[in-house]
Amino acid sequence: MNRKVKLLIPKDRGELIPIFFVVVLILVYVTFELCVILPTIYNNIFTYKEICHLIFGFYVIFNLIGNLFLCMATDTSIDTIICPVLLPAPTVHTSTNSQQDMLFYYCNWKYCHQCEVNVPPRSQHCHLCKKCVLKRDHHCSFLGRCIGFRNIRYYMCFLVWTWIGLVYCNILHMDYTYELVGSFSWRVIVACLFPFGAWLFRVLDHFSLLLSFICSTSLVLSLYILFLIIQQSYLIINGQTWHEYGKNIQIYNTYKNLQSNIEIVFGKRWFFVFFSPLVSSPPLGDGMTFDTTMGDDSGDIRRMGMKRT
Repeated sequence: MNRKVKLLIPKDRGELIPIFFVVVLILVYVTFELCVILPTIYNNIFTYKEICHLIFGFYVIFNLIGNLFLCMATDTSIDTIICPVLLPAPTVHTSTNSQQDMLFYYCNWKYCHQCEVNVPPRSQHCHLCKKCVLKRDHHCSFLGRCIGFRNIRYYMCFLVWTWIGLVYCNILHMDYTYELVGSFSWRVIVACLFPFGAWLFRVLDHFSLLLSFICSTSLVLSLYILFLIIQQSYLIINGQTWHEYGKNIQIYNTYKNLQSNIEIVFGKRWFFVFFSPLVSSPPLGDGMTFDTTMGDDSGDIRRMGMKRT
């Protein structure tokens, strides 16, 4: 547990600011929905509908916070594996072709001068985390963590439940606005889309400015999170990481079916992981060996990485 707590603190202290922003934003939305939205909609009457809202709301918070904690507390570095002292024999030979050179670099074990250790294929050194990360996807500054082989499942579940929570908040905000003003007018639309402008022109008072700002940011954030989910889902379906997508590396797309690509990230029990972060479903593989297509016409699939004895 002490190790997990230490992992929650990012190596770069500057990233404490965006992490603090994420935590405060979650607390603000939870407090706003519980103390302002629900009491206004149900007129402070404790009905079965409000109980259902509370149960679903706390279930969303449980999944959101649980996946956030596990995403940040999971060690994604190569410190938990035993790296070979000598580099294994290369599986792709270099040539004058730049594509072959790229395959040689990204398909084989290599030496990291910063960590002073041999690292497996698809592992990259993060200068913010100051460690090499297994199957590194990208570094998320809002979480202060690298997303890699072991925690990408929690990262995706965190995004999905954050989006569900924001959509749920937007629905409640619509009910709240209708309950407050009785109808949707141009003033309400302007207040939601441009809260500061409406406040400057005295369309809104100070409290209404706060309400409009929270409602408008929840709408914008829900669209942004949905965009991230679509992007990450595209990479999972294609068997790529963000780093490989940027370098146009497609050798790990072995044309497997959709379920196989999902299980590589979410494990065999992938259909349960979205219901609870406590479900045990480790990703397939060891993070060191991967199936690849060598780019030849025959479409042969080979196992890249250190061979097991």
